Amino acid sequence: MCSAGGIRRPIQIEEFKTAISGMSDMELAQIKTEIENSINHLQRSNTRLSKYISKLEGDEDRLEGDDSDDLENIDSGDLALYKDSVRENEIVLNNYNERVDALEQETVYRKTGNTKSNRETVAKDNTKKGPDVDMDNTNVDVVTPNSIFI
Repeated sequence: MCSAGGIRRPIQIEEFKTAISGMSDMELAQIKTEIENSINHLQRSNTRLSKYISKLEGDEDRLEGDDSDDLENIDSGDLALYKDSVRENEIVLNNYNERVDALEQETVYRKTGNTKSNRETVAKDNTKKGPDVDMDNTNVDVVTPNSIFI
């Protein structure tokens, strides 16, 4: 038997949205903090990798003076690896940002009952013209029981 904690694969954003809808506010805040921490680490990593790439490509103008010691031991054979790592980090950063947005939307929904997508759906629904329904109840026979006709 496998527990949910044992599953370690990235989930799609729709699965993520479904999963967070059943979590407590405290759990949402904790997940958001963890994701934001990961975002900060990846951004710092990309900044460092970009400096390595600049050094290897000879773009010394992009380097700061205090970076020279740190960049002495890099190998030109690693240029492709650094570039691939930056690209992969960007993909992960985009995924993390989608999750932060989903967490924020869930929080807004819990507080207001509306999300951006709900408001857009309601606006679209209000523009659709359905069948005319007579809502006037002035000619209702008050002696007959209420009934619904399907």
